[in-house]
Amino acid sequence: MMIDWTGRDTTADQLRIEAVLDARSLTRNKQLLHVGIGNSRFAQRFASQVALIDGLTVAEPERAFADTLSIGNYTVYCISKYSRDFLLRIEHQYDYIVDNNLASYACCRYHLYRMFDNYVWCLRRQGRILTDQGGMDWTVDDDPRWQLSYDDLVDIGYRFDLTVARVTDTVYELRRAEKGGA
Repeated sequence: MMIDWTGRDTTADQLRIEAVLDARSLTRNKQLLHVGIGNSRFAQRFASQVALIDGLTVAEPERAFADTLSIGNYTVYCISKYSRDFLLRIEHQYDYIVDNNLASYACCRYHLYRMFDNYVWCLRRQGRILTDQGGMDWTVDDDPRWQLSYDDLVDIGYRFDLTVARVTDTVYELRRAEKGGA
């Protein structure tokens, strides 16, 4: 089930994640991946502060709308975050991956883990995945099996060598773990 968010307001959970990024004072060398671009206001808000923003959507109208904005450092890919196409089409490594709905469209644990594998693959050293409990509570067809808790994130983080931390009461970050050495 594809939902076109081009004409909708930015969700409260997405805005909370954006507030965390605002507080971190992004620098021009940062690269961001925004998963589920919706109305592209995320790109409009942060494009002037960072080197690039790549976006993912499965809704062609969202990609087409993003193209009309003509933001020079904003590229949108119409691919699923659960797909192996992700590995073939995404060329950058990111300082931040923003995904407020990690499991909402997952059909099974295999695809959820594939998504995390995709994310870790393109996450820079010390890169971070930002998400929000509000989005983790929302699922397609109200299927409670795909709601995630903070403890679920900790378990997933352990599997993928990610450290999980609370940034606010509802915003969580999964950080790529430091490897030993200099």
